[in-house]
Amino acid sequence: MAERKPWTRKDQVLVLDLYARTPFGKMHSKNPEVIELAQFLGRSPNSVAMKLANYASLDETLDRKGLQGASKADREVWDEFFADPERFLETAKSILEAKGEWPARDEDPEPSEFREGEEALRTVKVRKNQSAFRAMVLSAYNSRCALTGIELPEVLIASHIIPWSKNEKLRLDPRNGICLNSLHDRAFDKGLITLNNDLSVRCSPKLLVPADIRGLFEGRVATAPDKFHPLPEYLEYHRDVVFEAS
Repeated sequence: MAERKPWTRKDQVLVLDLYARTPFGKMHSKNPEVIELAQFLGRSPNSVAMKLANYASLDETLDRKGLQGASKADREVWDEFFADPERFLETAKSILEAKGEWPARDEDPEPSEFREGEEALRTVKVRKNQSAFRAMVLSAYNSRCALTGIELPEVLIASHIIPWSKNEKLRLDPRNGICLNSLHDRAFDKGLITLNNDLSVRCSPKLLVPADIRGLFEGRVATAPDKFHPLPEYLEYHRDVVFEAS
């Protein structure tokens, strides 16, 4: 018999939170995290997997759509996420903490040195937000560098397209990220390379590298993510503001 338990807003928030952190190919009922969340919500793994697919159908940046069964409430939660990702993720965390039954998530270790008062709290919050952003971006790219395919987590960076310091609302928007290795991340951050809307690389005249490694930059096209494709307006900002065009 089909599951008839109504979906609450809190349930939907937690499933979308899982969607944001889960590689596209793992959004199925056999995934241990899907099973764990299903048990937490008192639902079947198939029910949670179906809801993940519904959220995939709302991702307008995807060529490949999920099931077309998303409800009006699903859309509202989806829009809430992108209106303020930081607040949304804090809401998800508070729901889990209120239940007191969910295993603690891995977080970046706290800084070894602290300033007193509000500055210490701000530092910890920033590090946790960076960790959340990294988890979402790397899941979208299957933990592979979009330009080289490197899969070593130790050298992968969740690069911001519009810099962290320029727009607070976009700091945790996964569509404002691209997974790069540390070399390409540095070049991207400094405006020595940028991306066209088709994700092809454009090199700055200031990118001075030996001829034998120039192929690491010129002629490359980034692999598109499985979800949270970079928005054209974000890429345009990077080309217009960050990129060293001359």
